[in-house]
Amino acid sequence: MSKLRTDSWAANLTEEQAWALYYKARGLRWNEAADWAVKEFGVDAPSRTAFYAWLGRMRKEESAHRLEQAATAAAEAAALSKAQAKDEAFIGACKAMAAELALRTGSAKEALRFVQMAGALSDRKQKAEELSLKARAQSTKDEQLKLAREKFMAAERRENAAKSALGDTKLTDADKIAKMKEIFG
Repeated sequence: MSKLRTDSWAANLTEEQAWALYYKARGLRWNEAADWAVKEFGVDAPSRTAFYAWLGRMRKEESAHRLEQAATAAAEAAALSKAQAKDEAFIGACKAMAAELALRTGSAKEALRFVQMAGALSDRKQKAEELSLKARAQSTKDEQLKLAREKFMAAERRENAAKSALGDTKLTDADKIAKMKEIFG
């Protein structure tokens, strides 16, 4: 922000105070915003001309300020994504940043990117959970198939042992019956 004259009514406003007043003034008449600034920040009451000149100056710098705020918000989001412990916390942070940005700028367009990011993360989390469920279901099916295969192979071994015992001519009928009881239980 460029320097104001030292005798300007807004010279003692910090940058945060100036932007707070600017955004507040967008929804009020000039005299209401000026009264608010006097009450809130203790500045001298500006004239109508001085107030509108200050608003025009702030309006010229608003685009750069918004870009700076968006860059700051993006940096905060990047820092959160690196330090995030859970997707839920990051999704909540994105939503909070979107709401804060919308309230600060008065524009939902500025916050849309964070809302979209939260939605994309939520979708990604849901898809990951679906894939996890599908993987567990597939694992269960694989285990069932393995068990069925083992049962089939055991039955096949019993059948082959029974055929072998019945086909053995050296065994008596009593031995064959005993062998069958041994095989089939």
